[in-house]
Amino acid sequence: MECCEVIGKHIGEIHRSSCIYFGKKFKKLGIGSGQYLFLLSLYKHDGMTQEELTQKVKLDKATTARAVKKLEEEGYVKRVKRENDKRAYSLQITEKGEQIKEDVYLIMNEWENEVRKCISNEESEQLAKLLNKLSKSPLITKEGIYE
Repeated sequence: MECCEVIGKHIGEIHRSSCIYFGKKFKKLGIGSGQYLFLLSLYKHDGMTQEELTQKVKLDKATTARAVKKLEEEGYVKRVKRENDKRAYSLQITEKGEQIKEDVYLIMNEWENEVRKCISNEESEQLAKLLNKLSKSPLITKEGIYE
């Protein structure tokens, strides 16, 4: 049982540290540490619905709604009615959102580089593979803890 507690403890510490780091870095862009994940997903999949975004980031609908509202207020995202379904809205990156894209990726890469300074290239590759495997497990996917 101790092994699992150690893994969870370390994942939690890393997550909290990254939130502090991103909170400081994204503050200048008017983005909180909770919004950048949504913005990153929209950079990769511009035009998805809020429900699709919720599934992508693996958070609840209320959290997604708050994050999207904040990104809208900052002018980074807009809602556009879908042609084929007038009840649904596509979330689209605005010109202002595109203007900060490079900054967002730079901040993400800075964090990644800082993390990688702590471990060798081989360890980094192994860790990335293990974390990817874990993130695709039933524990993390919708079939796991969200039901």
